[in-house]
Amino acid sequence: MIQLEKSQFEVPWCETISVLDRSQKIDKLIPENLHNSFWEKAYDLFTKGYTRIDLKLKKEFTDRLKNNLENFITSGEAKKNPKFYHYNEHPRIVEAWKSIAEVKDLANNQLILSFLRFCYKKEPLPFSTINFKKGTEQPLHSDYIHFGSIPEKFLAASWTALEDIDVNQGPLQIAVASHKLPIIDFPTLNLAIPKTNKEIKTNYQRYEKFLERLIKINGLVVKDLLVKRGESIIWLANSLHGGARVLDFSKTRYSQVTHYHFQGCKYYNPNFSDRYKGNIVFREISEHIIK
Repeated sequence: MIQLEKSQFEVPWCETISVLDRSQKIDKLIPENLHNSFWEKAYDLFTKGYTRIDLKLKKEFTDRLKNNLENFITSGEAKKNPKFYHYNEHPRIVEAWKSIAEVKDLANNQLILSFLRFCYKKEPLPFSTINFKKGTEQPLHSDYIHFGSIPEKFLAASWTALEDIDVNQGPLQIAVASHKLPIIDFPTLNLAIPKTNKEIKTNYQRYEKFLERLIKINGLVVKDLLVKRGESIIWLANSLHGGARVLDFSKTRYSQVTHYHFQGCKYYNPNFSDRYKGNIVFREISEHIIK
């Protein structure tokens, strides 16, 4: 019989009822002027699965990041997501933090890191970035189909606007309170663990269609999030999100998403794992983004 460690049943603090108890002591490392704000935003995470933080980024910083990203794309050296994760012709640039200093700086934004420490009571580890020039039009999905952890759900993401984004640019969409749904992966849908890229694509399309029905059956509200330059949307591991339809492709939608795991956990690849049978494909994040 497999023996499970007590820590494997740990739940992220921001997903527990403790978020409602403001009598708790707050981490002394958090500036007092942020206490109330952090409580309110942690409550957002608990109830809605996402929140919004103004990072107050300087325009010169966001302009420099955009220009460097554009040059990186033009150079032909940028690494992109596989084609089956693209929903229009505009590229999703991954791991740009290895080549662009501003991407790395944004991934390590101290306000985001402080907030995540407050919410998870563990040290956040930025380990993955995706940069966008235009809207993705990606159907709603959970990051937890890509990045798993033991204990479960020690994963968060921040999506930061590098310019003002309105309805025409294909804004970020989130299904409100979808983080309360069960974790859905390929075995949940009775799909075999894929062995080829074609099988991954087929599984993923079935997964997306299932989530579309699940959202409708549960009557969840899907919101288009109009975001100002420098604002960041932070969501929980199982929050369903995607990109709205782009109404005007002449407009850019420069933005960056950073994914965070947390120290003291184990990490695995859900695409190739079967949690129910205990077949877990672990992954290392030793290359996490540290200044």
